Amino acid sequence: MISAWTLTEIASIGDIKQRTGAIDAETRQQTLANFQRFASTHLGMAEIEPPDFRTAAALIESPTALRAGNALHLAVARRLGARLASLDRQLCSATKALGLALFELA
Repeated sequence: MISAWTLTEIASIGDIKQRTGAIDAETRQQTLANFQRFASTHLGMAEIEPPDFRTAAALIESPTALRAGNALHLAVARRLGARLASLDRQLCSATKALGLALFELA
């Protein structure tokens, strides 16, 4: 499962990579299309609900130094009782520190 926020983050990553010259516009568009196709056929979509924003705000107050987007991911995972999977080391560390379930990718 992913949240709708994940689609926003993937688009943002592509934009950053293009602006910094790491990839060109065609690669960015193709990568985003590939991810959207994969997500629509292999992943469920968890909608973000108003209480998730309040939970995320509370999580930001923890000593884990969470960014807003990461706190929102954790809030959705907490609500669903889901394990969080990420390659973001800071997010994985915060997930463990907050006692939430982590799906180890590497």
